[in-house]
Amino acid sequence: MKARLLKKILNNTKYYISNHKEYIAIGSSLCHDLFSVNKETLKVKYALDTFREGRKCFEETNGQSEKTELLFIWDRLHELVKNGQIYDIINGKDEIENPLPVFTVENGQLVESYTDKYGWPNTDDNGICMYENTHFPTKEQAIKYGIEDAIAGQNIYNRRISDLEEDLSKAKAEVEKYKGYVSHLLSL
Repeated sequence: MKARLLKKILNNTKYYISNHKEYIAIGSSLCHDLFSVNKETLKVKYALDTFREGRKCFEETNGQSEKTELLFIWDRLHELVKNGQIYDIINGKDEIENPLPVFTVENGQLVESYTDKYGWPNTDDNGICMYENTHFPTKEQAIKYGIEDAIAGQNIYNRRISDLEEDLSKAKAEVEKYKGYVSHLLSL
């Protein structure tokens, strides 16, 4: 995803732009998807549009510059969808002048991408938001994190298995108790 291009098109908005599996997002540290564009349907959503009024929810600006910027983003996203430019943004990769390698681990695989600046709230050349605990400047750091994360995942599921086995034992004991009731009642 061309997150840097989209940010530029949106007048270098103060909001963060990031790529997600099913949508692209424009948001803040409090709400990462204040705006989202569904990659399949291209539907633009505003997270605070409680009553699904669309553009109308921005129109009563009362001189508020915040609402003016939000309205600009809303209109610009719809324009990008209408003229088809959104496809290039969604399917492209950012071109970075002085690329720095960045590494992460996804589903047990080491993934290399590039960025122009390390750390949050920056993105890699795929538009993925980089966090200090998930994206690293070296392979070794990413692999170390990946191992720790996988071990934590194993531990979580081992505890879950243990809990389920305990629940299963209790359920089996309850079944035996009720079988005893049936046997006793049948013997009367």
